[in-house]
Amino acid sequence: MDSGPNTFVSTVPRPHPVRLDAATYPVHRAVDTRFGDMDANGHLNNVALESLHETTRATLNRQVFPDVYDRTARTLRIVTSTIVVHYLREAPWPSVIDTAIGIGHLGRTSYVASTALFHEGNCVSLCDTVLVVLGDDGPMPIPDDARARLNSLTLRAPG
Repeated sequence: MDSGPNTFVSTVPRPHPVRLDAATYPVHRAVDTRFGDMDANGHLNNVALESLHETTRATLNRQVFPDVYDRTARTLRIVTSTIVVHYLREAPWPSVIDTAIGIGHLGRTSYVASTALFHEGNCVSLCDTVLVVLGDDGPMPIPDDARARLNSLTLRAPG
């Protein structure tokens, strides 16, 4: 029996080292962890970490597209196409997690929200999420005002 990888299964490479530096990200926020985020080993559960990535993305989406979560006022929707999460190290409870986000790629109808979670200066998790902007008939170009806001939030290599 061949123990090599299947050709129809793909994985992603390890993240670029610059992604581990908080200075790469233009937007930061400190978040207190909850008791319920802890697993049986006293560490923050991976699902809780993904929830922090999700909240960080949603907060940015609301800043860039102010009405996107208001079903009565929105003119477009944002849907997730792909999520890739890297869990890099453990973080204890209780703790403060520093969330960071920037735009990793900006396309015509989609963008990549790149988030990072830091504990005491160490990166514990990274996430890249492809988000697609939808109108009534499917993917639509990102509006110019939102594109300008997203472009101002791109990841930047420190130094």
